[in-house]
Amino acid sequence: MTTLLAESPPIRVEDLAPRRPWSSRPASFWWAAFLGSVVPLAILGGLFMATELPAAVLLIVFYLPLQLIGAGVAGYSAKGKHGVADSSIIVFALGATTLSAVILGSMLLTILVRGIAAFRPSFIFQNGIYISPSTPLEYGGIGHAILGTFLIVGIATIISVPFGIATAVYVTEVRGRAVPYVRFFIQAMSGVPSVVAGLFVLTVFILTGVLNTSAMAGAIAYAILMLPTVARTAEEVLRLVPEDLRTGALALGSTRARVVLNVVIPAARTGIITAVLLGVARVVGETAPLLLTALKSDQTIMNPFIDPISALPTFIFDNVAQPFPDAVTRAWGAALALMIIVGILFTITRFLSARKPKGY
Repeated sequence: MTTLLAESPPIRVEDLAPRRPWSSRPASFWWAAFLGSVVPLAILGGLFMATELPAAVLLIVFYLPLQLIGAGVAGYSAKGKHGVADSSIIVFALGATTLSAVILGSMLLTILVRGIAAFRPSFIFQNGIYISPSTPLEYGGIGHAILGTFLIVGIATIISVPFGIATAVYVTEVRGRAVPYVRFFIQAMSGVPSVVAGLFVLTVFILTGVLNTSAMAGAIAYAILMLPTVARTAEEVLRLVPEDLRTGALALGSTRARVVLNVVIPAARTGIITAVLLGVARVVGETAPLLLTALKSDQTIMNPFIDPISALPTFIFDNVAQPFPDAVTRAWGAALALMIIVGILFTITRFLSARKPKGY
């Protein structure tokens, strides 16, 4: 035994380094990858300069097939037949990601360029009293619409979030006999068009005299649209909580209610906040329900139960079709304000979800 240990060669540090045979690729692969990337770009640039075809047509009809061919040649030189399929998947994935980024960037840039002309303090804080579509941008603003948006979305959140979380808890924790029926109705509600929610509130609450056209009526319509999003997302999040946490808390003598309130929900807090954010994002830009339930107003309305009220979606809808450039600019400015509000809410939500609950 001692002789064998003495005769064994010393272990070097280089021998302990992990081996990565998959990282070594032949030089032909790198040449094929280089040509497969440069040649399609060069052909695309030449066609863009020599023809008047739209850029979207050039990208889809010419660049994408050439890129697939180039990537297929590079994949075949490295891995054979399997490399062709892998390279095709990579090209489609990168292409879809790039297309999504271009569309999103183009939309944000368009809103920013066209809406920034309307931004000034008076535009943010003033309302639309005594303002006509032809009034210059120096007068009037969207303060009343911003307040109306916060009122409607806030009340809708207060209504829908408790019901959505309670539904998710019933499905994942209680697991009663009505779970299949609850899932069916939540699934059916998720496909309800927004205008149908507005028509429901109009016929059930407004035409019967229970409510006036107001922020409360618009909030009920929004809550109908938010509920399935919050419930389904919260259900999926609660399912991710390890079962060991539940069984451990029950083994220590906790009741089912205390386990849900003190263990499951705190553990899934980040996902529940995300569910609320998704619900708000689902409705914050909806216009059709508000046209039937909240209508519009040029005044600053504080009471959510009595008078019609304006919101940013209805303000945009009312001004974007006007034949006056200043009115259209106001609509773009309201769209930019709505985008900024959503960005602020998203940032605050991510900050709150990143904080650890007490005791963790």
